[in-house]
Amino acid sequence: MQKYNLEFILHTQNSSLEVVKNSLSEFGDSLEVSEFLLENTARGRDFKINMNTEDPTAIFDICGQIGRIRSVKVK
Repeated sequence: MQKYNLEFILHTQNSSLEVVKNSLSEFGDSLEVSEFLLENTARGRDFKINMNTEDPTAIFDICGQIGRIRSVKVK
């Protein structure tokens, strides 16, 4: 299967870095999750996510349950 590189921002209301990492770790590799500060974000937390996966739809479904996805790049 083809591997896709996903890069996006996940805005959450109350999720931690560990929750996001644990939710995604089994669905791809080269997972990098870091806290990302946006100037106009008053509430919640933003995480920058970069990973390789064979199933981008599954990743976006999981992240959609955790928060809101922004600034998506798929390569």
